[in-house]
Amino acid sequence: MPHSTTHRLSRRSHRSKPLRQRGLTLVELLVAMTLGLILIGGVLSVVVTTRQTLRVNENLARLQEGARFSFEIMAREIREAGLVPCGTRLTANVLRTTGSPNVTWWANTDAGMLRGYDDTQDSADIVAIGTSPTDRVTGTDAIVMLRPAGDELSFRQITSHDAGTTSFAFSSPTTFTNSDVALVCDGRSSALFQIRTVTSTPSTVQYGGAPLNCSTALGSVQAQCATPVAKTFDPDATIARWDPAFWYVGINGQGGRSLFRARMGLDAGGQLVTLREEMSPGVDNLQIDYLTRNRDTGNVLGTAWVPASHANFNAGWTSTTAEVVAARLTLSLNTAEAVGSDGQRIQRQLIVVASLRNRDL
Repeated sequence: MPHSTTHRLSRRSHRSKPLRQRGLTLVELLVAMTLGLILIGGVLSVVVTTRQTLRVNENLARLQEGARFSFEIMAREIREAGLVPCGTRLTANVLRTTGSPNVTWWANTDAGMLRGYDDTQDSADIVAIGTSPTDRVTGTDAIVMLRPAGDELSFRQITSHDAGTTSFAFSSPTTFTNSDVALVCDGRSSALFQIRTVTSTPSTVQYGGAPLNCSTALGSVQAQCATPVAKTFDPDATIARWDPAFWYVGINGQGGRSLFRARMGLDAGGQLVTLREEMSPGVDNLQIDYLTRNRDTGNVLGTAWVPASHANFNAGWTSTTAEVVAARLTLSLNTAEAVGSDGQRIQRQLIVVASLRNRDL
């Protein structure tokens, strides 16, 4: 009996004694660390891949958005080259293209309302080929479009034209400024001239005495105002601000390439100068081909799409045998960052064809 009691006490004492906990072995610890590193590596890989994808998409979106915006403006200006709001031909241009002061490219309508420069043709009279910021890049094409501005604020209808005082009157104030170049037209003719002064009360523009005008006779006129003809425009004639443009690929401020638009503008002294604006970065090259036809026969010339240096244009852009019908623009683009899988910038190419609305260029 005592033995049984002692045995039960011993067993009870054994059961009440807490169990000892075992720790992780070195192998288990290494396996856990390895699995944890694999998991963390997978998460980091997803994060890095996602971040890289976002960078690629952001660069492509920024590149294509800028190029598309510039393309739309350029194509619109090509379509509007040579257009007159009233639908009449430009019969008088009294802006000086020679002598002093010489307004050069934006007044030279005799050379054509749309003119191209091939990669081998210099454009020093507008923007020269060079290596300084805003210079034109060698080996790239360029194009000139002569046209009035297309926005509604640049259009105003006159209430009267007094040829004696060389002034136009308006029923309300205009957005024109002193020294602006403008085009006036009615249902019979149109003329290109420079405004001298603008007044608000009464609302008028006066063009007599403007330094760039070689005559105040706004009728038909030969080159450099030879044998000018007087003209009084009808009430409700339209005046529009002149807005020519020269598109080219140039050197940007960072040493790369961008699409630029050179335009006519006023400097701080009120003098007309050529201003250069960066329109879209990342544009590496611009190539332009032209579709031409014989205006007399209506037939497209033998070689459909030709560069500006083609023999079709030997007779000049105003020749009836080399009339430009459309322009095909090819832009080569590069992303701002090297986000390609090969560690290089991603390249894209955009092609747009713009048909000219005015066939009298």
